[in-house]
Amino acid sequence: MKSFIHHDAQSIDEAVRLLKTYKGKALLNAGGTDLLGSLKQGTLKEYPEALINIKPITNLDYIKEEKEGLRIGALATLADVTKSPTIRKGYRALAEAAKSVATPLVRNMCTIGGNLAQDVRCWYYRYPEQLGGSIKCLRKGGKICNALVGDNRYHSLFGAAPLDEYPCTSRCPAHINIPGYMASVRSGDMSEAARMLLDYNPIPAITGRVCPVFCEPECNRGAFDEPVAIRCVERAVGDYVLERASDFYTPPKQESGKTMAVVGSGPAGVAAAYYLRRLGHRVKVFEKLPEAGGMLLYSLPEYRLPKDVVRKQIRALAGMGITFELGKTVGKDVTIVDLMRRFAAVFVAAGAWKERPLGIKGEKLTLSGLQLLNRVNAGDTTLPGKRVAVVGGGNVAMDVARTLLRLGAEPVVLYRRTRDEMPGFKDEIEKAIEEGIEFQFLTLPTVASKAVGQGGDKIVLTCIRMQLGAPDASGRPQPVPIKGSEFTATFDAVIKAIGEEPDLSLLPAEFRTAARKGPTVQGPTVQGPTVQGPAVHLGKNLFAGGDLLSGPSTVAQAIGSGREAARLMLQSLNLALKLDQGPTAGNGEGRVFSSPSFVAAARVRPTELSASERVKSLDAEEARGVSLSDAGAEAFRCFNCGCVSVGPSDVGIALVALDATIVTNKRTIEAGDFFSTSATEVTKLRTDELITEIRIPKQPEGARQNYLKFTLREPVEFAIVSVASVIAEKNGICDKARIVLGAVAPVPLRAYGAEQLLVGKAISESLAAEAGAIALQGAEPLSKNEYKAEIAKVLVKRAILG
Repeated sequence: MKSFIHHDAQSIDEAVRLLKTYKGKALLNAGGTDLLGSLKQGTLKEYPEALINIKPITNLDYIKEEKEGLRIGALATLADVTKSPTIRKGYRALAEAAKSVATPLVRNMCTIGGNLAQDVRCWYYRYPEQLGGSIKCLRKGGKICNALVGDNRYHSLFGAAPLDEYPCTSRCPAHINIPGYMASVRSGDMSEAARMLLDYNPIPAITGRVCPVFCEPECNRGAFDEPVAIRCVERAVGDYVLERASDFYTPPKQESGKTMAVVGSGPAGVAAAYYLRRLGHRVKVFEKLPEAGGMLLYSLPEYRLPKDVVRKQIRALAGMGITFELGKTVGKDVTIVDLMRRFAAVFVAAGAWKERPLGIKGEKLTLSGLQLLNRVNAGDTTLPGKRVAVVGGGNVAMDVARTLLRLGAEPVVLYRRTRDEMPGFKDEIEKAIEEGIEFQFLTLPTVASKAVGQGGDKIVLTCIRMQLGAPDASGRPQPVPIKGSEFTATFDAVIKAIGEEPDLSLLPAEFRTAARKGPTVQGPTVQGPTVQGPAVHLGKNLFAGGDLLSGPSTVAQAIGSGREAARLMLQSLNLALKLDQGPTAGNGEGRVFSSPSFVAAARVRPTELSASERVKSLDAEEARGVSLSDAGAEAFRCFNCGCVSVGPSDVGIALVALDATIVTNKRTIEAGDFFSTSATEVTKLRTDELITEIRIPKQPEGARQNYLKFTLREPVEFAIVSVASVIAEKNGICDKARIVLGAVAPVPLRAYGAEQLLVGKAISESLAAEAGAIALQGAEPLSKNEYKAEIAKVLVKRAILG
């Protein structure tokens, strides 16, 4: 055991003062928490600096019955609770629960408050040495709950305690609540899935086609068989949304009277516009091009993102009341300063349309990759030449090369590093190779010149071979020229596609420095290393984001930026972006798992055109979406990751059944709300909070109370299943019923359905059996704990019958 500072607190005030002094790095020792055992075993995620022993506090071990009910001091021992005539007579379920804890010797030391606050007992968390060594489970900062795919015979039947942040969500630039909408898809509620997805991503039909899925490599399902096909499910939900656009993109019920301006109709711009409009603000989007959509419409090839999908999306947004002013160049037709005068807030998301130069002699002979894509997307399919060099290794270079191939050219990609260092999306590179596009790696152009004596307008490109050296600022090996390795190659055209950069000239000079600097602190909706520059308040009522701030990024990153920009704009107006309850809203509580999640199942794969079919068309979408039924089946593969350990407190189960409240030094909490559903904590006690008293209201006269517990060994084991019940009858008819299950969920679980069944009926064996079955409806056992459901049914029946 490591050393720590030990304090004997003589009063509640002293204990609270010490807790505040150590700022969350001290723990209370009250008897019954098994804290010292945890310290010896190294169980805790972080070792405390200090232990505060509160057992010396006097006058906290009372048991008093008053007119309203029972009051028990937090330091009353379980032995005293067990033996108290008052409790045994009027609050029998609590006496039985206390008596079921461990041995008489242990009960003499354990306090009722300590039993309530004890830590979980999952063996992966608590006793890892018995399994062969230390295990970094989910509660200790690990990535996955080991019981999900390991031995889970004693774990939850009704789902998992949710994470504050899920692995998949943590890597999503838009911070989408992926497990949340997956759960809705799994249950067949596509409308709820759509609304949940729209809280984070207003254009899912688009991201479902072009997102590079930063999330999927983090999916814990990958440790079991294959990651969930998140993009496929997102596309299915997105297409569902667009098909019913009038149901989901609706004008706000109430107008705020404020009008906002957005410059640019790309993904960052439309995302900001969507969230601002959804909250009742009028929004006008300024777009210099003839159609709205920005790079979605003019840069991405149609075979990757059909223009019809983009146009439907823009129409849906317009249906909310968002106004698009097209063919309006900000900086020429209207200035930023003009907009700042006219609108409450202005968001500039004009993208990164300025192409980076190659920096070589004869560069004027080269063509722009971005301009080629813009031209083709506008309908001009003029071929720049037969044999065309494409310089670059990013996404634009891949789009240019693949588009040229479809136009009938023979593209050759020149890249100064190897394939492993290419910054383009892996799947786009693989498709280019499948289609037969030629790649010349470790090749750097140095001079472009007109060919002499070869006829036509051919270009001679002088190149030099490269070798990889030490890592540069990007973390990739730096390409180093090989002396004497120069060579020439002749092409009909040379297209540069080495990246784009923002053009900040449209911003007033006083704001350009802030734009170049970017955000100094990441916003709360944008987290993780995959996110490039979210959004920034440039000053006054001017904001910037998207590619204008970060340079070229992904659609998902731009969405995250637009959402953050909306938050900043509203914050500047003393308003709030309130669309949801956080990234884990609604997750993990109750019945969130499904048994197929733990059965090996093939990942859904959309139908794709073959390479030979793909190259025949510029506009045939290369990947088809999956059906809603296939999306639902794929959603069943989602682990809905969380901790499936169960609450260990026997006393807590009884107190919920008795409708008790827990009094602390700061507040009063209903027993049913005392236990946390988060995987990062056991109770809702704050770092400077301690239990002082338990209060139980008087129970109905003559009510039958029971606490039944199934264990492997008597009397020292924790419950495999437990049930606490209070059944009150009048004239042979059930008047009131409270039934609570323990050790079947992360927290005590009220059996509301069983309670409702009993009230108003005469208790019988058949009715009790039916109630037991109802109490376990929705249980979704893990791979090894299905037996617990049958035990629970029997215990519920016995508890009801008394």
